[in-house]
Amino acid sequence: MAKFKALSRGIQLVLVAGPLLFLSLFFTWQNVPVDYGRAGIATVPLDGFDAWGLLLGLLVMATVTLVVLLQLTDVEMSEDVPWSTVILGLGAAVFAVAVVKSLTDAGSTWQSYAFVGLAAAVAVGAYLDWAAARRAPEPLLARKRRGISSAA
Repeated sequence: MAKFKALSRGIQLVLVAGPLLFLSLFFTWQNVPVDYGRAGIATVPLDGFDAWGLLLGLLVMATVTLVVLLQLTDVEMSEDVPWSTVILGLGAAVFAVAVVKSLTDAGSTWQSYAFVGLAAAVAVGAYLDWAAARRAPEPLLARKRRGISSAA
């Protein structure tokens, strides 16, 4: 737990929201009415595993796996690859696919839109990590000005 608390907020958000989003695919994402003629109409609840859901699950697994490899293990990854940018791209793709899935599913439930909120949390966490990696090591105002001296 101490190792988890030492991580940045963005990484913590990805590591919590990502697995929750993957587990949400097992819950009801849509209710589809089925007409049985004279017998009546039934509503069939469907989980999140369709073509979009499968893509969403794969993207979530890739994002969480990459974050775990980079942050929680001692695996040597190439320093030439901007990993925070790759994680940002995966997080944005997770959010985009979740939005498309919820909007294109017939009979989307309110839970599916809540699950899109989890996808947004993954994307925000990836953005926070990316922004922290791009921050300058010291604030610009803290640098000493060279060549300019005050006349006293």
